Amino acid sequence: MSYVRDNGLARARKRRERRSIAILVFCALLVLGAIVFAATFISSPSKQSGPCPNGTVSSAPPEIASFTLNVYNASGSKGAAATAAEALRTHGFRMGVVGNDPYQHSEDGVGEVRFGPDGAALAKRYVATLVPGAKLVQDGRDGNSVDVVVGSSFPTIAAAPASPSPSPVCK
Repeated sequence: MSYVRDNGLARARKRRERRSIAILVFCALLVLGAIVFAATFISSPSKQSGPCPNGTVSSAPPEIASFTLNVYNASGSKGAAATAAEALRTHGFRMGVVGNDPYQHSEDGVGEVRFGPDGAALAKRYVATLVPGAKLVQDGRDGNSVDVVVGSSFPTIAAAPASPSPSPVCK
């Protein structure tokens, strides 16, 4: 038997080929992984978009619940304040005291909307629009509470329309 003597060049060449193939396979897998990661990242919903709606939709602006609305009866008709308060509650107002007018005066007109300096904008924007013809009276109260005084000609306040059903946003 004869052995072929080599000087190691053939073995070195095979080693280089194997090393080159291993590096090429590693680079190809790295590129493939980057493409998969990018595709997953782009197609997934953003986490900064906010929480998914839980099925409840409030038609009332958040400011409506930020102040207390008191309803007082100055009409002489029993239960007028309670009826008005129930209708106003459906619009999203946070109700406070419902009862007879603490000033104990009789109101022959539509009524009054009373408020302090902090509640002036809220009273004019939200309450006065539901009670057309009511007198706007700014008193010296602290805080942003608003009073509705029901007079003998107080209009019937329609209940707020039912809130729309939410459209599915999240999957």
